[in-house]
Amino acid sequence: MITLVLALLFVFGQPASAQAGRKLEARYAYTMRLLKLDKQTAAKFGPVLHKYLEEMKEAGDPYDAVKDKYKAAEKAGTITDAQGTALMEAKLTAEAKELAVKKKYYPEFRKLLKGNKVYYAFKYSNDKMSKIEGRDKEE
Repeated sequence: MITLVLALLFVFGQPASAQAGRKLEARYAYTMRLLKLDKQTAAKFGPVLHKYLEEMKEAGDPYDAVKDKYKAAEKAGTITDAQGTALMEAKLTAEAKELAVKKKYYPEFRKLLKGNKVYYAFKYSNDKMSKIEGRDKEE
């Protein structure tokens, strides 16, 4: 319970950029922990995973900005046609960029990890933050 309170204070007491960095580091630590790599493999794979996570974040940043801009309208169910179009175009662009990043890093991951670890590296690194932070136990 104390850990949860401290985590919430840590998250909500920081600027957005600090939160984004914290989320990236949490995603990195979560993925590395679940992969259970030996020290030698972890030392080689860790920097590659970190670059991958940074590029994935950059790919999604423009969409996140549009989502944040229209968050209130979306929550209220009052998105205009123009807002809906902007959201969909930003989402599709982000998804295309994210796919390109995954394709770029797939051979890099394969050089360093076995096939099943490659799969799990992508799976874990793309889990929802609620799962990474232990708030969502679903697969």
